[in-house]
Amino acid sequence: MTMKQPDRITHAFTALRAQMLSLAERITGNRDDAADAVQDAFVKLWQQRGHYETERHACGAGMISVRTTSIDMARHNSHRSDVPIEQAANAAEEVSDDDRSLAYLQVRQIIDNELSPNQRLIIDLREIQGLEFDEIAQRLNKTTASVRVELSRARKRVREIYRNRKREPDHE
Repeated sequence: MTMKQPDRITHAFTALRAQMLSLAERITGNRDDAADAVQDAFVKLWQQRGHYETERHACGAGMISVRTTSIDMARHNSHRSDVPIEQAANAAEEVSDDDRSLAYLQVRQIIDNELSPNQRLIIDLREIQGLEFDEIAQRLNKTTASVRVELSRARKRVREIYRNRKREPDHE
């Protein structure tokens, strides 16, 4: 019995997800960026699903896509900080509770005002309530993959808006 194209892609992605995350995290140095890179790779695989003859071909393309996406993210993020990790860790410890509270409020405001209702719900279920992806998928009658993609897009949007607001000197 031959596997249908979407099943082949989903099976390949599921079989390699842990390896993909590990590779992406080693390259990006960040778990959230790694998760986003893996999701981007899955979306690319899915969009090109007609091009893969075998599951092995899809697996290889997925790993290459994760690697490329992770390198792009790492390059994009590398311009942000040339501070040694020890100095960054010390600086993070020196951040006041007021600064943390302000940052949290700003992020919460972005989530509440800038994301779609579905993205807000998925972020709340995952980040606030701590539900697993399969639990969220069941509650929302979606696939686990679609929940992961939506969460990845929501996180990316929050980061972009937050960074842009931090660059704007007049934004309060």
